[in-house]
Amino acid sequence: MLEAVGLEPAVEEAYRLLLGRGELSATDLGALQGTSTPSAHHRLELLVAAGLATTTDDVPPVFRAIDPRTGLSALIRSRQAALDLASSVVDSFVGEYRERMLRSEEHRLVEVLEGRVTINQHLAELMAGAELEVLAFDTPPYVTPTPNTSLVERETLARGVSVRAVYASEVLTMEERAGSIDELTRLGEQARVVPRVPLKMVVVDARAAVIPLSTSEEGTRSTAIVVHQSRLCDALIELFEATWAQGTPIFATAARQSGGLDPVDSALLSLLNAGLKDEAAARQLELSERTVRRRVADLVDRLGATSRFQAGAQAVRRGWLS
Repeated sequence: MLEAVGLEPAVEEAYRLLLGRGELSATDLGALQGTSTPSAHHRLELLVAAGLATTTDDVPPVFRAIDPRTGLSALIRSRQAALDLASSVVDSFVGEYRERMLRSEEHRLVEVLEGRVTINQHLAELMAGAELEVLAFDTPPYVTPTPNTSLVERETLARGVSVRAVYASEVLTMEERAGSIDELTRLGEQARVVPRVPLKMVVVDARAAVIPLSTSEEGTRSTAIVVHQSRLCDALIELFEATWAQGTPIFATAARQSGGLDPVDSALLSLLNAGLKDEAAARQLELSERTVRRRVADLVDRLGATSRFQAGAQAVRRGWLS
C-alpha cells in the first residue's frame, strides 16, 4: 500500500511491526520477519531515512516508530512536492521533443482524417481525454439533422472540463440545434453567437485542433485535419479568442441577468441581441410572433431606446446582458 511513497512491501511490513510494538532492535525485527539481522537493520534504516522512525545511540541501537500522522503525512507531502516538480518540467521536455519531431517529420504537425466515422471517432476520443478546456466553432451545414456530439459534451462537462462555443447565428434558427445549445448551457457550456464563424473547429486542451476540410451539399464531412500543438494551433486558438470577444452571450447567460426581467424577456433579449428575427425567436421561445413583437416593443420602451439595436446596447450597459 505504501509503495506509492517509496516503501517496498518488506519495509512497510517492518513499519507495521514497529508501530505495533513501539520499538524494536534489528535482531527483534529479523526474528519477526524471518530474515537476517543485517537485512532487518537495513529496513529499519530505510524507515529512519523516510522520517518514519528514530534510532538510539545504544549498542545495538533500538528503533522507535514516529507517529504516522506526523511521519507519513510529511513523507506524502515530500513525495507530492517531488511529483509536482517533475510535472513542471513535462511541458519543457514535450516542447523539445515536438520541436525535433517537427524538424525531422513535418507531417506530424498535421494529421489527415478520412471519412465521417473516423473523424467523429477521433473527435470523441480527444474530448474524452480533455482535462482543461474545449473550444468550438459551430456552423451549418451538419452531417445529421440533430446534434451528434451533445452526449460527448455532456460527459465532458460532467467531468468539470470548461467548454466554450461560438455559434453562427444561423444555428439558432434551427429548433433542435437551438434546443440542444440551451440544454448544454444549463449544464455549464459558455455559449456565444456571432453573425458568421470563420470555420468549423474543435480545440482540446490547446494541444489539438480538429478542422473539417470538405463538405458535400448535404453537409457530410469527408476529410478533416488534426493540427497538433504548434504555432499553427496557437494561431487557431487566437482566432477563437478574437471571435469569442466579439460574440453575444446566449441562453444561460441571459437567464442569470437582473433588471427585473422575467425569464421569457431575458431569453428574448438575448436572442434578439444575437441577431434573430421575430419569427426565429418566436419559434425558439414557443410564442406567437404577435406576442414576441409585443414583448420586443415593451423591452425597447423600458430601456428608453428608439430601436432594437439601441435596446441591445442599453441592455449591455445596464448589465442585463454581458
